[in-house]
Amino acid sequence: MKRVITCLALLVFLTTPFLSACDTSNLKQENEGLKKQIESLSREKAQLELQVREFTSKGSELTAKVDELTRVNEELKAKMDELSKVNEELKAKVEKKSPAKMKASPKTK
Repeated sequence: MKRVITCLALLVFLTTPFLSACDTSNLKQENEGLKKQIESLSREKAQLELQVREFTSKGSELTAKVDELTRVNEELKAKMDELSKVNEELKAKVEKKSPAKMKASPKTK
């Protein structure tokens, strides 16, 4: 019985380094794979950060263009309102000058 226990203990002590060596090589392979993943993720992160910077700068440019177009639109609306008033005044003047002629003129198609 002592021999069996001694042999088993000796067997455990002899096989432990081999088992740990296998685990170590597996861990090394896993570490290499993880390092490669980290490198690819780092590159992807750098690319995404570059895209964010580009989109941010484009966003600022677009905001400036929108502001400019809004200003131009407001100016054009003001001019249109002014021209509409002038048009109404001219129509009123024409109607005052010759109301009889306008009623008597034949309609053309």
